[in-house]
Amino acid sequence: MKHLIIANHSAGTNKNADEFNAKVSEAFNGLDYEVYETTGPRSVIPFLREYLAKHTKDTIRVYACGGDGTVHEVVNGLVGFNNVELAILAVGTGNDFVKIYGGKEKFQDFKTLIASEAKPVDLSKVTGGKLDEPWYSINVINFGFDAMVGAIGNQNKIKGKKDPYGFGHAILPAICKGRFNKIIISADGEQLNKKKLLLGSVAQGQWIGGEYHASPKSVNTDGLMDVCVCKTMTLLGLLIGLFGKYHDGKHLDTPSTAKKFYYRKAKVVEMSAPADVDICLDGEMIRGDHFKIECVPNAIKLVIPE
Repeated sequence: MKHLIIANHSAGTNKNADEFNAKVSEAFNGLDYEVYETTGPRSVIPFLREYLAKHTKDTIRVYACGGDGTVHEVVNGLVGFNNVELAILAVGTGNDFVKIYGGKEKFQDFKTLIASEAKPVDLSKVTGGKLDEPWYSINVINFGFDAMVGAIGNQNKIKGKKDPYGFGHAILPAICKGRFNKIIISADGEQLNKKKLLLGSVAQGQWIGGEYHASPKSVNTDGLMDVCVCKTMTLLGLLIGLFGKYHDGKHLDTPSTAKKFYYRKAKVVEMSAPADVDICLDGEMIRGDHFKIECVPNAIKLVIPE
């Protein structure tokens, strides 16, 4: 087996390259391994595709060392290759995806990852919008209010505005203009909402934003995606009725909030809007007025620490 370590030194706690390289040398001593350092957004995807096309006879375990953004990019570089396995060293800020397997504490040791087995998991394939090729989601695709928070937060970062609360300063402007989203969602041909929605998600994983348990019933090995769509509501209903339940993952089981949601498990989801809207895919923002999302069962092998 070959071991390929993908290092993102701009992520979370992974900024000390010398310390990281020392850990790699100690953990992979005697093994066949290489290290690749990311050079910019999505730079790892073409590198992985070229690398894997040249190494078709070996089993290759690829270690995504960073946060959810790094995991997302590595996943998109691995799709379509049958001889690869994904391992995650969770050293990012949110580390949302690994929460379904016990949290980042289980994904912090190279030796444990080396010794653990890989099992097949599902992905969501996204086409449409401004995408020039399919993007694959291993965690959560969210839209409406949630995505607007992400879009405003990203705009603030581009403008150099520092936010000690992560994307906290984006919540207020999103509340003002992000509660009535003209997005129509269909799940396996069934139209869920009639006009507008507050927020929604199409999920393999469960958490978003570092702490919000947005899709608490998702299972990424069942060949289906979890679709949650929340109806529009008053500002008071959002702040008092929904926020706390949505944060804790109780919104689908609490009667007062469950009646506000359309919840389905589906193989194919379609999203349409009269104009371009922001969609957040594993934390990455994309825009468009129509997207198709399809579940791809057993699309990738994931190393799950014991």
